[in-house]
Amino acid sequence: MAQILDGILTLVVAALLLVGPGSLLAFAAGLRGWAVAGAGPVLTFGALVLAVVTATLLDLRWSPVTAGLLGLLVLVVTAAVSFVLRRRAGRTGEAGVATPSGPPDTDRTWSWAAVVGVSVAAVVGALAVFRGTDQLRAPNQGFDALFHVNVVQTILDRGDVSPSVTGTLNGYPQGGSVYPDALHAMAALIAGLHGTSVTAINAMMACIPLLLGLGLVALLRSLGLHREAVVAPLLLVATSGYPFDLIWRGPIWVYAFGISLIPSFLVLLSETLRQRRVLVTVALGCAAGGLALVHPSAALSGAVFAAFLVGQRWVTQRATFRGDIIVLVGAGVLAALVALPLIGRAVVDAGGGTIVDWPVVQTPGEALGGLLFFNYENGYPQFWLAVLGVWGIAALGRHRQLVWWGLSTLTFALLCTMAAAYEGRAVQLLTGPWWNDRFRFEGLAFLGLSVFCALGLVALADLGARAVDALRRRSRGAATDERRPGGIVAVVAVTAVVGVLTGGLYVQQNVDRLRLAYGIGVGGSVTAADLAAYDVLSDIADGGPVLNDPNDGSAWMWALADVRPVFGAALTVPVNPPLPPAREVLVDGLNCLDSSAEVRKSVQNLGVRYVFVASGTILGGPTPTRGFHGLADVRSLRPVYSEDGATIYAVDLTAPLSEPGPSCALPAAAD
Repeated sequence: MAQILDGILTLVVAALLLVGPGSLLAFAAGLRGWAVAGAGPVLTFGALVLAVVTATLLDLRWSPVTAGLLGLLVLVVTAAVSFVLRRRAGRTGEAGVATPSGPPDTDRTWSWAAVVGVSVAAVVGALAVFRGTDQLRAPNQGFDALFHVNVVQTILDRGDVSPSVTGTLNGYPQGGSVYPDALHAMAALIAGLHGTSVTAINAMMACIPLLLGLGLVALLRSLGLHREAVVAPLLLVATSGYPFDLIWRGPIWVYAFGISLIPSFLVLLSETLRQRRVLVTVALGCAAGGLALVHPSAALSGAVFAAFLVGQRWVTQRATFRGDIIVLVGAGVLAALVALPLIGRAVVDAGGGTIVDWPVVQTPGEALGGLLFFNYENGYPQFWLAVLGVWGIAALGRHRQLVWWGLSTLTFALLCTMAAAYEGRAVQLLTGPWWNDRFRFEGLAFLGLSVFCALGLVALADLGARAVDALRRRSRGAATDERRPGGIVAVVAVTAVVGVLTGGLYVQQNVDRLRLAYGIGVGGSVTAADLAAYDVLSDIADGGPVLNDPNDGSAWMWALADVRPVFGAALTVPVNPPLPPAREVLVDGLNCLDSSAEVRKSVQNLGVRYVFVASGTILGGPTPTRGFHGLADVRSLRPVYSEDGATIYAVDLTAPLSEPGPSCALPAAAD
């Protein structure tokens, strides 16, 4: 019970930090109604990017106190500027500035129903992640999980929140490697208040349904789709393809989290175009910069949705073009000024994604069918979601305000198909910014399809309501109204039926999906034997660094046992960018410790007294790290612990240099 309560507290802290600051900022900037909650998540990261910039420039230690004070400063400045602008507008009689929130919402019933819909979806989604990750405590066995968790560990340890700090995991000099770190900065704040690096990131993943729900409700309500707004969060949280498939796969945590902010970003964009006020435009620019600092590809995905939204606006309201351009250019320039100094190099390096070329694994029909039937790489289709989705697509003609959303969804479905089923330069060019990764497009396609599921459910509720109304009126001899839409009772009734047919919104299926990658021993990264060895290392290493194989998952020792590994993240093959020479010689020639003065010097300079190796590897098969082959034959390494494939060696450099051992592969010129 104590572990459950501890996990719930971490989850509550995460939810408050992710939604609260941005919502306060939205209110201070002049947004009102559902736009406040809808734009809140992305504005939280807009404020976060300003805090990161300030902390980096002033060399401030990143902590909840530092971030809180900087965030409070942003909030106070925003409120003060908003107050001054409103008073000035009142004196000059400017139209539209004194009442920035737009027409009041007259339908309280559907507004409260949306509150219930978001709340239920948030609880159901959080429950699936909570159970699937063993109360948020289980590590993910995926290749990149080590990197993301240990970036959080690094921020907690060093207090440095600049994106260049990510390179220090494997010993790159400061600035030698850059990675967008907004998610890691937020996770460090959560862990600083309650929890660990592991539970903080897992809690952020559990909050994805909440963030999506708030954004979708505000977005759909702004388009007049109040009934659809109630059910869209519920239907999205039932979908295995997103968010759950992206949470466990890889994991591409940062990208999965980034696209959860897209509906929130679109809400803020819509409000900015409607109000055309300087303060809201500044907020949009900062939010765009914050989204880019979470993940540039997520920001690019949001830009695709935004392009179709703005394009439809210009087609249907041509007079808005000139004013919109001024607002969009201003926000874009501000976003670039905020984000590029932090992650400019990472954005340029992301161009290398165009050379990533995953093999063809599906036919076009299989790819599109997997999306349409909600079983993309699933064992069986989520049939009831597929029915609603198809019905909703058929109903798009009656909801022309959503044409832009349909075109966005179609675009990502086609890109997913291209990445899965085709090769060639055009495919590389179009899919390269997403690393030619069909699963990244899958998430975007299912985000889009969730809205069509909502259209389908409401259309089904309308059909049922009309049928009931027809029977009732005919029994009384009255004429029927075939156009009468379904009310709250009809929508709730159909939603309840869908909930039953899907076994509680497929929650158990999604829990099982997550458990494929979360837990001890379910993959190659962490086993029970490794955990036992980490505990031994915690006792004997005395805070010193432990030399480890980068690709056997042993870097988990930091997050799980507070033992600092020399290599804090796995390495790609070939290694890119190249490791510093002192690290490279260990990767290539640790097994030359008996014969190489260079290897010995690197070990001594790092202060290494112990070496750890595990029998498994992250991707399976023998380790590609040449220097860790045949360590049992190295006389300068003395085994002090060995259980179930987890071995700890003590480093002994007292013996003089000797002939190379049988596993040593360093060239003679190395010395």
